[in-house]
Amino acid sequence: MKLVFSNGPLAGNKYLIDQTVMIGRHGSNDIVLSDPSISLVHCRIYFDKQRVFVQDQGSTNGLYRNGERVIHTELRNGDQLILGQIGATIEIPVAEVSTDVRRLQRKEDEETRVEEADEELSGNIFDAVTFFLKRKIADGGMGAVYEATQFGAEGFTKTVAIKTILPRFAKKDEFVSSFVGEARLVSNLIHENIVQIHHLGRHENGYYIAMEYIDGISLTDFMLEHDRQGRGIPVNIATFIVSRICRGLEYAHEKCDAQGEPLSLVHRDVSPNNIMLSREGDVKLTDFGVAQAAEFMKDEDGVLVGSVEYMSPEQASFNTVDHRSDIFTLGLVYYELLAGIRVFKKQSDDIDQTLERVREANIPDIRSYRPDVPDSTADILHVALQKKVDDRFQSAENMAAALEHELYARGPGPTTIELARYIHRMFEQARPVHPLNPAP
Repeated sequence: MKLVFSNGPLAGNKYLIDQTVMIGRHGSNDIVLSDPSISLVHCRIYFDKQRVFVQDQGSTNGLYRNGERVIHTELRNGDQLILGQIGATIEIPVAEVSTDVRRLQRKEDEETRVEEADEELSGNIFDAVTFFLKRKIADGGMGAVYEATQFGAEGFTKTVAIKTILPRFAKKDEFVSSFVGEARLVSNLIHENIVQIHHLGRHENGYYIAMEYIDGISLTDFMLEHDRQGRGIPVNIATFIVSRICRGLEYAHEKCDAQGEPLSLVHRDVSPNNIMLSREGDVKLTDFGVAQAAEFMKDEDGVLVGSVEYMSPEQASFNTVDHRSDIFTLGLVYYELLAGIRVFKKQSDDIDQTLERVREANIPDIRSYRPDVPDSTADILHVALQKKVDDRFQSAENMAAALEHELYARGPGPTTIELARYIHRMFEQARPVHPLNPAP
């Protein structure tokens, strides 16, 4: 097929398309439209069983076919597309078919449409998504997180979490392109140990993500409460929490696209702030799809924004990372849960010094801080925290299996229900105003 642009920066240009193409404003697209009405990643055109389809990729100004806004639709010869304010015509060669056959086909199609008209919905349903921000949950380098209510028809409501993206980052094409692209990839991550993304939206000059709301606390709050009470976290509880995150990482690392090709997802920021514990004892990893975009976050002085204290050696060396980087950073979280010590805690504001310590990866034996840690547990930590990627667990599945053997090989071990009860006991005597006991 051919795509013929009628106006805009590519007016008069014809593009022969015989495979999937991405169209948008950013230079990473197959067809680049340098027009402000075009989103960084606007739409894609692809083939399926000799048919051609177009799919909106969450564009700001929409995608229209023959004057009707569409999200996903089949393309036919002569169709007029509008992308933002850019028009284009679809040219698809029509095979030679006899007049009688065409007339019969048209009659059958019309009869089918009449029969199904009263039963089938249109492929496109548009309605406003309304969120009411109730309270701010947390602030971060990227923006803020709010508890919000999503409203629907007939009094429908749902509690969600809204993560906002500061306007100053939304102005950076590299950041937004990475953020939007990664959010698209992880939108279908559906696993009991991963916080699910529901919606990516735009408000004024910034972006936001609507995601699953976790009624509970972050792992940071969990550790701070133990520190406040002068208590250590039981080894089996720490091991259970880390094993659940391992299973979430295993699922994400092995996730494939619709064609069966690996997505090669890497979280890049497995840290206590990004791990949530619910009242029911669920353990969930959040912010998939954000960490890669965060690599483009710089402050006014060009300094990298983000947590260097939970980086892997290869990440701190600015080398290419794979799934084994997440294994190292999860090992750092495990170490901190057991020892109450942040291995690479910044001693000052000197980020370069901290990065150098991460690159060296000289980590003391856990038993120097926590003598009651079993040798088998210390061995798991030792493997996870190896400086060289080839010396670590080679998959999250391998690490999860080792952790679960540690938990259950000698008999019954902790469960989700037991973790919920433990959290309740820990916080029932906590301060009057606390994430698990919010002010009325």
